[in-house]
Amino acid sequence: MPLAAAKTPINATAATKRAEAEQLTRLMTLYRAVCVRHDELGMEIVLNDILAFLTSTHQHEQAEAFIATCNITLPHRANNQAARYFYYVGLTRALRLEYVDAHQCLQQALRKAPERAFGFRIAATKLSLVVQLLLGEIPPRSDFLAKDMRDSLAPYLQLASCVRFGQVDRFMTVLREHQVAFEHDRTHSLILRVHQHVIKTGLRRICQAYSRISISDVCSKLAMSNVADAEYILSKAIHDGVIDAVLDNEKGELISSDSIDVYSTSEPLHALQRRIHFLNLTHNDAKRAMRYDVTDPEIIEERRKEAKAERDELERAIQDESTGMDNVNFEDGL
Repeated sequence: MPLAAAKTPINATAATKRAEAEQLTRLMTLYRAVCVRHDELGMEIVLNDILAFLTSTHQHEQAEAFIATCNITLPHRANNQAARYFYYVGLTRALRLEYVDAHQCLQQALRKAPERAFGFRIAATKLSLVVQLLLGEIPPRSDFLAKDMRDSLAPYLQLASCVRFGQVDRFMTVLREHQVAFEHDRTHSLILRVHQHVIKTGLRRICQAYSRISISDVCSKLAMSNVADAEYILSKAIHDGVIDAVLDNEKGELISSDSIDVYSTSEPLHALQRRIHFLNLTHNDAKRAMRYDVTDPEIIEERRKEAKAERDELERAIQDESTGMDNVNFEDGL
């Protein structure tokens, strides 16, 4: 009996994988069929269905490979499908640690999403806020207090507050309390990565407040139980340039250096360059969205009607001229 009971989960897992493979095969076959028919709208719909299936089954590498190989015509036929596409691309890029591209895709998804797509806008906003935290940015409070989104974004507001003030204990408490909601939103794995940013923020605040502090006190402030782990994290933070300090292993102390004015560095220039790049990208997308596709059926039909009207007018003019020539009596002029 124990052996038979042990085989049941294995068989269930094998059956689930077989069903997923069959469903993916059907979607791929359908995508190939719409590509052969050059059905661009159908291609967008099936493409989003494939990406939704791959992301729901945690096949993110396959999703990225499919995005890289499929031929996508811009601009999209439908804004709804464009919003879905950018959302799935942003989710895939975020899980692959490509946070800058993920943030840009999610911003485009929010811009193209219709106002009535309330659930989609909430999901995209949640993912965008987490990606901003992973980029080291603190979203403004107004983003969490949007109309009809305040209750849904309340846990993410608490996370942003923890990251801003470097509160490691509170961060872990919020993570445990809302773990089910984060897993439902498919942001739990990304939020686990935010924990490193909370520690970095806490270290920066400690270095700003103390010129010299023992490693044991750092452990207590960052809710760490092991001093060796704290030494490793401090060494890595110093090596990565997160904090400007020196670690005295003999005395077991962290000695912070004098603070440097950020405006004397090149960081403001880089921040301005990022903003200029984002504005240029938004401007180019807006210009591209205002262009009319030559293959639009309505435009083709309108041009066909105009050509037919011009042809009919030309035929009437030729007929009138021929009728006028028939009525002329040449004998009167002789």
